[in-house]
Amino acid sequence: MDRQAKKRQTVNPVHTRTKNNFIIMPSPLSNEQQQELLQLTRHWISRAEKLHEQIFPMPVVRFDLRGQAAGQYRGGSLPCIRYNPEMAAVQFDAYCLRTPPHEVAHFIVDQLYPGSRPRPHGPEWQELMQAFGLEPSRCHQYNLENVQQRKQRRFTYKCTCQEHRLSATRHNRVRHRGVKYHCISCGEVLQQISNG
Repeated sequence: MDRQAKKRQTVNPVHTRTKNNFIIMPSPLSNEQQQELLQLTRHWISRAEKLHEQIFPMPVVRFDLRGQAAGQYRGGSLPCIRYNPEMAAVQFDAYCLRTPPHEVAHFIVDQLYPGSRPRPHGPEWQELMQAFGLEPSRCHQYNLENVQQRKQRRFTYKCTCQEHRLSATRHNRVRHRGVKYHCISCGEVLQQISNG
C-alpha cells in the first residue's frame, strides 16, 4: 500500500473538512437530513443578510453535539454552529423549525457586534428572532426520552447541616481551581467526604 492510500485510510471523519467548511460525520441523521439542516442554516443566514443589508460568511457547521443541548454556536476566529444529530433524528421536523434559526441568530448577533460580547439570549438576539418571525425562547421543548444523555459522576460533600452531591464539573473546579461552594442553608464552605 502506498503512502497516500495509507493516509486516506487513517483520516478521521470528524476532522475531515470540505471546501465549504462543513463537517459531515457518521450520525443518526441521513445525508439528506444533514443536507437539509445545512440548507436551512444557509436560508436563515440569507434572511439575516436581507434584514441587515450585508453579507455574512458561512460558519463551519458540525453534527457532533451530544447531550441535552439541541444546538450550539461558538464564535471566535472560526465561527461554528453545532447540531445535535440524535435529538434532530428523533424529532426532525420540529428540530428544523426551531434549532437552525436559533443558532443562526447567535451567529448573526456575533457578526453584527464583534468584540462587544452581547448576552447570549439578550435583546439583540431576541430582536433578531422576532425579525425572523419566531418566538425568542431560550430553551427547546424537545422530548429527550430517546436521546442519549451524559451522566456525570457525583461527589459527596458536607457542611454542618447536611450532605450535598456535587457534579464532576463542580468537584473539578474545587480540586483544580480552588473554587469554594457554600451551603445555601448554613453558609458554610462544603468539604468533600467521599469519592462518590
